Amino acid sequence: MPVFFDEALDKFSIAIEELVKGNIEASLARLGECKSDLVGSFFIEHGQQSAYFRVRDKKQIDLHNKVTKVANPSPRLLPNVEKQVFLRDSYRCRYCGQRIIAKEVFAEYSRILGKENFSVERENSRRNGLTLGLRGVADHVDPYAFGGLTELENLVTSCYSCNFGKAGYTLEQLGIEDPRSRPPIKDDWLGLSDLLPSLKRIPESNSN
Repeated sequence: MPVFFDEALDKFSIAIEELVKGNIEASLARLGECKSDLVGSFFIEHGQQSAYFRVRDKKQIDLHNKVTKVANPSPRLLPNVEKQVFLRDSYRCRYCGQRIIAKEVFAEYSRILGKENFSVERENSRRNGLTLGLRGVADHVDPYAFGGLTELENLVTSCYSCNFGKAGYTLEQLGIEDPRSRPPIKDDWLGLSDLLPSLKRIPESNSN
């Protein structure tokens, strides 16, 4: 990921800390330094689009000659399972190493300061770019469409860009290393989830 992803994450971390302290104006000032539009644009132009390019090239690589899709139950992922994956992986993408932020932190920030200051709406064009570039998901390493199970052993933390780029392809089809072959980075990064209890106690801002 570009250097400005980490820079944006560090600024947003300070914005959250300022909000927890009750410094709304300082929090908004730090948010303004995050280059949210740049982060969001990179995801849309590179992370998201890379999946579309692979879909376009399907006929050329004839994926089904290598792996046949199988009937598999819906990949319904319980929140507690996703949290276990994130904690195990120190809230870092196992593909590229990018730190991620818990989606609940984004939701609380939006609730407190209002969507006019920080939107988490579904449409890419209407949501803050940080929620696209710095949000994580639990990714099926072996795609569920090809028989991969929704179990901890087959799930890794992935940033949105890597998740979209991998799409429903197998590691063999993409020619990339199995992220499970590398041990997860262990540090104290928790995706700001440790600040969630404090955020949940903060009422909505009167400026909403």
